[in-house]
Amino acid sequence: MALKIIDSCVNCWACEPVCPSKAIFEAKPHFLIDTKKCTECDGDFSDPQCASICPIEGAILTSAGIPCNPPGSLTGIPPEKMQAAMAELRAH
Repeated sequence: MALKIIDSCVNCWACEPVCPSKAIFEAKPHFLIDTKKCTECDGDFSDPQCASICPIEGAILTSAGIPCNPPGSLTGIPPEKMQAAMAELRAH
């Protein structure tokens, strides 16, 4: 059981200090999670702290490969609606 940071991570440093198990570390091209240390905050918090603070939707995945903060979770805007709005903005 361990979370995974993927390449959409922007190295903002938000997650590293909040990890209770000190599993997150700086790497290139993006931060990584030590799978041997990661507990997904089980026993410490009800939600994984890295995902709760991450400003990039979909950058942290569960052990099953499911985004902890999927697209639309931070903005409240469904992905398809966001795509339509962005297309309209680019058209102007």
